[in-house]
Amino acid sequence: MKRKFLVTLLVVCVLLPAALSAAIVDLSLGATAQYNKNLGEIKTDMDNEDFWPGLGDFKNYTIGADVRIKLLIAEVDVVGTFANTTVSGVDYTEISALTTAGISLDLLGFARLGFGLGPRFRVLIDDAGKAKVIASDNSTVGTWQNFGDAFIKSPVAYRATVDFNLGSLMLGLNYTLDTLYTFENAQEVNKLFDADMDNGKFGVSLLFSLL
Repeated sequence: MKRKFLVTLLVVCVLLPAALSAAIVDLSLGATAQYNKNLGEIKTDMDNEDFWPGLGDFKNYTIGADVRIKLLIAEVDVVGTFANTTVSGVDYTEISALTTAGISLDLLGFARLGFGLGPRFRVLIDDAGKAKVIASDNSTVGTWQNFGDAFIKSPVAYRATVDFNLGSLMLGLNYTLDTLYTFENAQEVNKLFDADMDNGKFGVSLLFSLL
């Protein structure tokens, strides 16, 4: 009982000052760039002393938009990216949209830490304009005639962010990790924790605070 009380007290001591010092509502939007190689590939490149050349190659990045809505310590992020990809010898335009909900803590006014999770919608569009949604196991969703089909079959991803306050601008780093968990099989909670950390990808965002 004493241990639980101390843990609860510690959580309150951390969250309460963050909530009181945070703006009631904050809306930020901007651009984001994600490095296409995952953490495992980065480790291999570093071992082979081939990391820095790849980091400076623009072709290794996926560009998109980053929108964040914050209410006290609660935050919703929407990240959309656009890229060209090839699957089984077929060229596609890939549109990815990740929507996460979680918490965001301001640290002394100069930094902000955030963590959330939510579904990632991946849509592949071929040259004929035919689109298909990709499920968590990389198979094709049989039908997505309504939003609910895409929502429950799309993989859930984690997203962690560290942002630095530069006045009305924020420059941040983020790490995104896809899991095999879907809301369609909500009972398979273990899939939320079985994701390989080496499969996550890093990115940077430049955000403008509008509120």
